Amino acid sequence: MTSPAFDLPLEDGRTCAVRTALPSGLMPADGWPVAYVLDLKQFESMRADPAGLPGLLVGLGPGVPEDRRWDYVPAGWGARRAGRPAEPGPGAAGTGAGAGVGTGAAAAGALALPGARAGAARWLRVLDRVRGRVGGEWRLDPRRQVLCGHSLGALFALYVLTHRPHAFDGYVLSSPSVWWGGRYAGRLLRRRRPWLCARGVPALGVRLTVGEYEQGLAPEECGPGLAEEERARRLAMRRSRAMVDGMRELAGELALCPGLRLEGAVLPGRTHRTAPLDALMPGWRWLLRML
Repeated sequence: MTSPAFDLPLEDGRTCAVRTALPSGLMPADGWPVAYVLDLKQFESMRADPAGLPGLLVGLGPGVPEDRRWDYVPAGWGARRAGRPAEPGPGAAGTGAGAGVGTGAAAAGALALPGARAGAARWLRVLDRVRGRVGGEWRLDPRRQVLCGHSLGALFALYVLTHRPHAFDGYVLSSPSVWWGGRYAGRLLRRRRPWLCARGVPALGVRLTVGEYEQGLAPEECGPGLAEEERARRLAMRRSRAMVDGMRELAGELALCPGLRLEGAVLPGRTHRTAPLDALMPGWRWLLRML
């Protein structure tokens, strides 16, 4: 398995970090299936899968990982929130069992960036450039190209699905940040779903998952090792985010698109941090069986 890496310069002076991993063995006759995963941490986890890779794996993300807080969300959101009390910072949701609670001026400041350095539409253009570079290096199967994302990465993947659905053949959405921006994901899909259905999506596959404990407490959080105040705080936060309910809402909307091949699942025993283990690589393999 080879793992070339490169940094793609961006017009604002930043970089997009890109990592690739290729399975051993001969290339299929139609070229390599490929999965793009919007998180270098998740890329490393997928690359280490003991069953091996079913195709070319490409991980990408902002050179500064925290930049995903505005690269993966609607343009200008950070500037609109500057100086105002903020809900939990979007980029913090996956950093631990009780993480993701950044409130007040600190969280607002973390999002207050110039509009020129923000926006899912802009990052989609970056993704297009990465795909062009990757396609120039390897022969790829044009019918088996998948986009994978977890948390904010899944929110961005939902943006791509609802704006350029046929940019990819399949989408793996792991624990999308349904709570972000006053439940922006649900509003986006309700608004775009009629257009999406009208485009015709029978060739597309979508796997949408969330961890069982993302709307409650995991067993290890219910014991004496966690202070009662912290336990109550985590439970209140997760109930307010309603990740499981939100995933089911998104799945219900997508199920209205005729012919779309959809699998929605609540992953037993998984938290927001551990859900990708049963979401990303299994989702990629599921899609390859469908495509």
